[in-house]
Amino acid sequence: MIPRPNRLFDYREYPVLYVDDEPENLRIFELAFRRDFGVLTAPDAASALRIINERPVSVALSDQRMPGMTGVEFLARVREVDPKIIRILVTAYGDAQTLGSAVNDGSIYKYIPKPWTPEDMELSVRRAVEVYALDRERDDLLLELTTLNQVSQSINQQLELSRLLDLILETLTDTLHFDSAAILFFREEQGELAVEAVRPRGDTVNEWVAGLSFTREDAPGLLKKIAQAEMQVLRFEDVADYEAPIRAWVHEVAADEILIAPLLGKEAVIGALVVDNRRGGKDFGVAEQTLMDGLATQAVIAIENARLVEDLRSSREQVVRADRLGTLGTLAAGLAHEINNPLTSIHTFLSLAPTKREDEDPEFWQGYHALATREVDRIRGLVASMERLASGGGGDVQPEWCVAGELGESVARLLAREAGRVGVRLELERDDDAPDVYAVRDQLHQVLLNLLLNAIHACAGREDGCVVLRVLQARVDEEDGLAFEVEDNGPGIPTEALERLFDPFFTTKGPDQGTGLGLTICQQLIANHDGSIEVRSRDGEGALFRVLLPRGGVGRVLAAD
Repeated sequence: MIPRPNRLFDYREYPVLYVDDEPENLRIFELAFRRDFGVLTAPDAASALRIINERPVSVALSDQRMPGMTGVEFLARVREVDPKIIRILVTAYGDAQTLGSAVNDGSIYKYIPKPWTPEDMELSVRRAVEVYALDRERDDLLLELTTLNQVSQSINQQLELSRLLDLILETLTDTLHFDSAAILFFREEQGELAVEAVRPRGDTVNEWVAGLSFTREDAPGLLKKIAQAEMQVLRFEDVADYEAPIRAWVHEVAADEILIAPLLGKEAVIGALVVDNRRGGKDFGVAEQTLMDGLATQAVIAIENARLVEDLRSSREQVVRADRLGTLGTLAAGLAHEINNPLTSIHTFLSLAPTKREDEDPEFWQGYHALATREVDRIRGLVASMERLASGGGGDVQPEWCVAGELGESVARLLAREAGRVGVRLELERDDDAPDVYAVRDQLHQVLLNLLLNAIHACAGREDGCVVLRVLQARVDEEDGLAFEVEDNGPGIPTEALERLFDPFFTTKGPDQGTGLGLTICQQLIANHDGSIEVRSRDGEGALFRVLLPRGGVGRVLAAD
């Protein structure tokens, strides 16, 4: 955050209003203090109230005895207009009771007796200005903290990068009321700083700003200051002093000031937030710079989190694909066997067809033809399954109503060859009442393939090795649902390994036999369907994995989103 050292403010920036019906007194006050304070004067209460309603005033001093309205009455009116104005009564006539009442009810901050000395008056006015300035700074800080807290809660909940950038810009323009806002990111190892997003959209100037980029060659001074996390204010009046691309930028935007707040990440500056006052908004003082500094701090945390999520999402997709392709390699030999069997029937039918052209042989033309057609469909289904497994469904995965029994049959058929190769009996048990489920078919397909392959390999080498896949009706969250069970009679899972079974990279297999990611991926895919995986096992007594899915599956998750 930008520091706010004490007494940083200029006393002349806080106007002081002196009210007295004697012109000589007004002239003396103005001559004595106009170099130290921004002095305003008024000959009566009515004129003073007009000034207060038309422009900001920090301190109001008033004589007590004036025609039409006393000083106490006037200062009471001032409190109604703006209670933050510091009110001081200047009097030689006020009795103790009048002054006491005015102080007690808050009408005045203090009183100064006449005749006053310049030293006493200057000290009193200086202290009053400081009280006003500190009170306003406290209010600004409170507003800033409240705003940053709200902004922080909002932007840190958004983990999709493009939406996050829109939200940050919307906060700058719609919530904080800057005229325009942009986000710039460093690219190519900080060799270039380019505009990533800008708001408001549809603005002719901003369409030009959206194409802005600066390099070390054409704007070295700008990039150096931003890379050093230095906040900058570009002023139109100083445009001749800037580098050529910066001059073009300032001229095009035509704002009195452009404020640049660096985005300082964990390791380096990643870019900058930029706002301007092109529609004539106020200049960017300490309060605006501090607010932007605080927002930039919150924004860079959210941006780096969103980038991390994107990287993790990309990594996870690569891991899922690698796991899927590993399964595909295991199934390759089985696929060849599964295709060769129906090809034998098809080849036989096609070989006999020429000699049967003239024969009336219903058994051949109907029965064999139907068999060959089924086998063609079987091959088509096998190829489609393998294609989906290799590609991950291709593009955006779309949920659909899946027949659970057919899904179980497809997986069992694909793994039959692998099970036979390692001497394991693979069985499928279907419950006719098992419901269809709304799901991403290929994701469920991969889960079952993974669970069954684990079970088959666990039983490999056992004389009575057996794996059973069950498709069952089940109750899930008090609703009708579906259960897939994969049970084996292998060596079981040690108790100490059960708690870590779904941890990434944890595996009970030997080196080069698994990555330890299969069950982690299965758990995530089932969670995507609002389902769960249970496991029951004892060392030496086999294992049972149970996948529970609500009928709505993905639909319930989409509705929740």
